[in-house]
Amino acid sequence: MTSRVVRERIDPRLTASLFANYRSAIDALLELVDNAVDSRVPDRPLRVDLVVRPESIVLTAIGGTGMGPTELERDYLRWGASRKRAGDRIGRYGQGGKAAIGHLGNRFTVTASRAGDERAITFEDPAYRDRTKLRVYELHDRAKPVDAELGYVRIEIGDVDRKVDLRRLPGRLAEVYRPLLEGEALALTVNRAPVVVSSWKLAERHEVAVRAGGRIVRGWYGLLPDPAPPTVEPGIRIYHLGRLIGAPEWFGHPGPALHPGMNRLVGEVELPHVPVTMNKSDVDRDSPEWIAVEARLHALLAPVVRRLAREGSQRVDPGALRTADQVRRILARALRLLESGKLFESELGTGGGEGPGGQLTLAAAAAEDAPDEAEPTEETETGAQTPEGEAERLPRAPRRAGAGSGRGVGEVVVRALDLRLRSAMVVEDGVRRIVINSRYPLYEVRRGDLWYQLETALREVCVTIPEATVPEFERKVNELMLVSLSLTGRPKRRKSRATVRQSKGAWAG
Repeated sequence: MTSRVVRERIDPRLTASLFANYRSAIDALLELVDNAVDSRVPDRPLRVDLVVRPESIVLTAIGGTGMGPTELERDYLRWGASRKRAGDRIGRYGQGGKAAIGHLGNRFTVTASRAGDERAITFEDPAYRDRTKLRVYELHDRAKPVDAELGYVRIEIGDVDRKVDLRRLPGRLAEVYRPLLEGEALALTVNRAPVVVSSWKLAERHEVAVRAGGRIVRGWYGLLPDPAPPTVEPGIRIYHLGRLIGAPEWFGHPGPALHPGMNRLVGEVELPHVPVTMNKSDVDRDSPEWIAVEARLHALLAPVVRRLAREGSQRVDPGALRTADQVRRILARALRLLESGKLFESELGTGGGEGPGGQLTLAAAAAEDAPDEAEPTEETETGAQTPEGEAERLPRAPRRAGAGSGRGVGEVVVRALDLRLRSAMVVEDGVRRIVINSRYPLYEVRRGDLWYQLETALREVCVTIPEATVPEFERKVNELMLVSLSLTGRPKRRKSRATVRQSKGAWAG
């Protein structure tokens, strides 16, 4: 029996697919900054300057280890291999910097020099996105533009066809490299303007130093003032060697959508031993290191989470709470009509209705589905006033509503959530709740009136339609809004006692 040897092969065009590994031009720029940060020398600050123009981007790193001919060939120009190790450097996949250049533009020029070298070397590629074959570059000697003891790397990218949002770039850099910038281990500039980290005003702060996943996890957590400022995103930030990884984390605890007091919880932890994804958008959540860290920090944060869950971060107007209960009742009745097929969706010619083809009209539907509770008065409609002689009361316990599709309204509540969130659908203690954010700007403009809460709640209900397209979603929202408006009836103005007495006196005279 003869044997045959087969070998793995790689097509150079595979490298071109790595150019698309970034969600935005800013993410690609961060990859280049990561490489510069990895070149830091202990006890020496690193300076990284970015110059962004419409068709060119220049990154200059001064004060790191730099690169010479050996480092360029062995490390920088080698795809898929790196001497960087987990817990030692941010990057370790041997593709980030090269792929980032290809994502941003078609040509580049690299000038580099090791710390201690008197001269620098340079090479260029005028058509980098042509990946039909791997490259061979000729290095040229040139003068070093900085002191000999400083490492130096300058990457100039040309033919840039990606738009970099210069309004967001400084803030993103400050957020991603916050610990390094605060500790002055890194200095960043964008078009000669320094990147500045904004300070957080805290009501309390607690240091963290616990063992998890085989290492000591260090950092801190604290509470923002009440109410929390809208400019600070809540949650615990995860850093990997000073670089932000993913979105703020809650370590298994509910976020602000369930407990509005969690808007105050912030913090930072350094996790150099937890593996991260290739593009640094998240940690490896199946790794044993992350599982151990998540469990340990969940237990550590449990007391403060319980305290925040009990405390109300912002008192909601009782009138707005009454309006929310009113919205629940209206939506429940509207859903019963729609799900029974009597309104809008009935087949023509079935008879029994008052509209064309036997369908119910809005007025007939409102009359047929008699209200189970008193219609709202004008004073309570806005949720801002209480009728005279009537004590303030919280909404009653919700009743089961909505049969058939299971999209009934469990409860509509008003809470303070993240400023950027209009509403949320959550499940608490087995009860589905629509949470309307009292901090949302439009809520404050409308003062949480009936019409705003009604529209917000019904949009959350319609989101639960399985596999609905955008046109279907909009159609259902419009149907529900029309039915709900018809069910509210015409508001009746309640006369005050003084007006009644005055009217009686006038007739008596």
